[in-house]
Amino acid sequence: MKPSDKARRLHPLTIVQRMIVSIPALIFIMLPIIRNPDSSAIINLVFGAVYVVLVVPWIVLYYVRFRFWITPSELIIHSGVITRRKRNIPVERIQNIEIEQAPLQRLLRTAKVAVYTAGSASAEGVLEYVSLKEAREIRAVVREMQKDLVSADHPAESGLPSAIDSSASSPFEGDASLPTQSDIDADKALELLHMSPKRVLLAGAFKFSLLYIAVFFSLLQYIEPDPTVFFSWLMRGPLEPWREAILASPWIAGILGVLFAAGMAWFSGILITFNRYHKFRIELIGDKLHRAHGLMTLSEGTIPLRRIQSYIIRSNPVMKRFGWYRLELQTMGINLQKSGFQVAVPFGRMDEIRGLLAALGEHEVPYDWSPVSTLTIRRFFIRFAVVLCTVVAVLKIWIPPALWGLSLLPFILILGIFRYSNMGYACNANTFAVRRGIFRKHIWLIPTQKLQTLSRRTSFFQRRLGLSTVYLDTAGASPMFAADLVDLPDSEAVTILTETYVRFNPE
Repeated sequence: MKPSDKARRLHPLTIVQRMIVSIPALIFIMLPIIRNPDSSAIINLVFGAVYVVLVVPWIVLYYVRFRFWITPSELIIHSGVITRRKRNIPVERIQNIEIEQAPLQRLLRTAKVAVYTAGSASAEGVLEYVSLKEAREIRAVVREMQKDLVSADHPAESGLPSAIDSSASSPFEGDASLPTQSDIDADKALELLHMSPKRVLLAGAFKFSLLYIAVFFSLLQYIEPDPTVFFSWLMRGPLEPWREAILASPWIAGILGVLFAAGMAWFSGILITFNRYHKFRIELIGDKLHRAHGLMTLSEGTIPLRRIQSYIIRSNPVMKRFGWYRLELQTMGINLQKSGFQVAVPFGRMDEIRGLLAALGEHEVPYDWSPVSTLTIRRFFIRFAVVLCTVVAVLKIWIPPALWGLSLLPFILILGIFRYSNMGYACNANTFAVRRGIFRKHIWLIPTQKLQTLSRRTSFFQRRLGLSTVYLDTAGASPMFAADLVDLPDSEAVTILTETYVRFNPE
């Protein structure tokens, strides 16, 4: 494939795939007729007929009117049936081209291509669907044109950024050493990390998903199974002697129901994780990270290194207890609903994360942290104690035993202490690090050159205690999930602002 002004169509099987995808909606409309085929459900039959009459021609017209071009300077997409939409995406603005294959696309050897740019909150352009071969050719052509543009405008920048550490050693599974800068070829994929099936299953064991449980019980209201028949089937074999005892005690039945739902949620978390991250692999190709993963749905995508704004290491008390962490990359052009994070290490050891960060640049996870003020414990306790006392006072009007809720006050103090112990910051010439969290522990690593703003704010109560909050902002950072330094002594906050300003203005 070469850039040209010749219009291209989607794959012909796009029509078949869209019709197959529309079948579940038709079944949902026709479900009342399937369950109870009487005259009262005739309106659903009418809706089903209207759906078929409208949707099938719409799918065909959408395919006929969809066109796209790859010219030497831009990707052009024309789409729409009634309202025509034209998109011109300059090649130099394209940051990421993701190729995705769901089970149906894998069967038909087609793929979905999503194009992302530096400022887009979602895919700037979507080709749904093209052949798998054409999808890879589109990505290769765009990469080649981008390399030509970079070489023509900035010859010295055609290779990797100088931030790559050439002396790091690899802690990755299956690798003896990380690639050094002299080893890196812009056209060669160098594997940085892969996850074995055993590790993916272990990662799923730390997940607890309620999504599929909600879907399961939502479907039950349409099927309406007989609970006694299901219970009898479940209690067959060695569990049969327990049937009478369980039926005689609603408490036992309730506890078993909760345990069953929890087990299903845990099991579904394992399945979801295994489906999503099966054969997870991340590679360094030139100045981009390339990821590939998936069992039922295969997904491939790239993350330009220059687009990365910060590195976030996540964990929780259980994962941390067993030494497991998750590394995510905050990128530009985020979708705030998706938090703007790209997963780099779904489930790994800290030394593996340190090694990957060393391969991407001079960013280190600190070993020593500077603490915030101990007064943050008092502020945390007072704030939540007031909330607890207010709730207990209101509930006591109707429920006198609600006074027992005050027994949670020591628990709030313990939480405040744990919160303080996990709060801190560290900084050097290249990176600003912040850590925070109680049950969801986070470490932000923000490259100094990526900082957009650094500000100090104080609330009324903080001013009375001589405390401040330092806000760190990067391009596209979510305001709901920011790397803030809460309850720093005023003198430390001023020192941080001054030293950071000096780094940006050395004169």
